[in-house]
Amino acid sequence: MKKSLVMLVVLVSSLALAGSVFAMGDWGCYTMPTCKKPPCVDQVLCKGKCKGKEKLCGPCAPTIKWSCNWMTVLKCPAGEKPAKVAKFKK
Repeated sequence: MKKSLVMLVVLVSSLALAGSVFAMGDWGCYTMPTCKKPPCVDQVLCKGKCKGKEKLCGPCAPTIKWSCNWMTVLKCPAGEKPAKVAKFKK
């Protein structure tokens, strides 16, 4: 019982001493490093083509043909200049 009480007192006092040493240290001199933001780049996420033929309703209705090109682009915010602009080739 006496040994465990002595060990407990030694352990608590050493933890208190270590805590006071860390508390007395000047933590103001440690600055966090700043992270550099990667440059913004416009990206083409997907692109495609479509075409088709549709017969309209009615007895004399014509058949129409249609086609389209589409592209989805991830753009940079207005304040940042893109490093490289992705172009859509026809």
